[in-house]
Amino acid sequence: MLAPELPDGRIVLRIGSVPVGGVSDEWLARLLEGPTPFAMRDGAIELVPRIDSFAGRSAALAEWAEQSRDRWSLPGWRDERMVIRDETDGQPIASIERALLRPLGLLLHSVQACAYTVTAAGPLLWVARRSDAKPVDPNLLDALVAGGISGFDDAASTLVRECAEEAGIPAELARRSSPAGMLELSYPTVYDGLAATHRERVALNDLELPPHFVPEPTDGEHAAIEAMTPTEALASIEAGGWTRDGAQATADLILRKGWMPARTAVHRMR
Repeated sequence: MLAPELPDGRIVLRIGSVPVGGVSDEWLARLLEGPTPFAMRDGAIELVPRIDSFAGRSAALAEWAEQSRDRWSLPGWRDERMVIRDETDGQPIASIERALLRPLGLLLHSVQACAYTVTAAGPLLWVARRSDAKPVDPNLLDALVAGGISGFDDAASTLVRECAEEAGIPAELARRSSPAGMLELSYPTVYDGLAATHRERVALNDLELPPHFVPEPTDGEHAAIEAMTPTEALASIEAGGWTRDGAQATADLILRKGWMPARTAVHRMR
């Protein structure tokens, strides 16, 4: 089986015979601090002993997660279980607390919607500013709606839920979204002061909202929601201050819709 795409210096994490993530030297030291269900084998860190069931593996990881929470701060703990899957065939392997995805280099499956409104004056993009209380990417600009796919939820139901929770978008509007491809992310980051890895597979969606509808922050995830022209959005992306996935998805939407300002298009061709 192929190992996940990881930054340099990461040690592959396996559950059973399946490579599912990767850890830095600093997190490796934490994983090996007893009592622990992990051990080094053949140059990789493994969950041991090998457990044959999803429930058994999940229970072992849950016990270790609670012990780790007692030992270290583990900021951003959510009490939210994410499913670890075999990346070759999608089969579920175990579940784990979401806060531990980055330390273990595990893949986050998520959904995102770039929302826009077409007006007589031209298109407007609805852009969210993340709350400064968010444990990941606080106060950055982002696509209007984004969220991790928890447990055995699917992308469609997650998107409908996140639309309602984050922007007050009713289900009948959220279901009008259309798939816009997948975005793969893998880059080094820091978690709890130690080197970690963010890996994410984002199901992208376009969502056209009617001119009479104005999305509003509803659950505290967003500090504010604002409307930007494509020119304004591209300028803000170039200036920085966006999440990586939000910036890529928003720029891609503008390009696909043919909303690229003429001067920017000429600049890109040179």
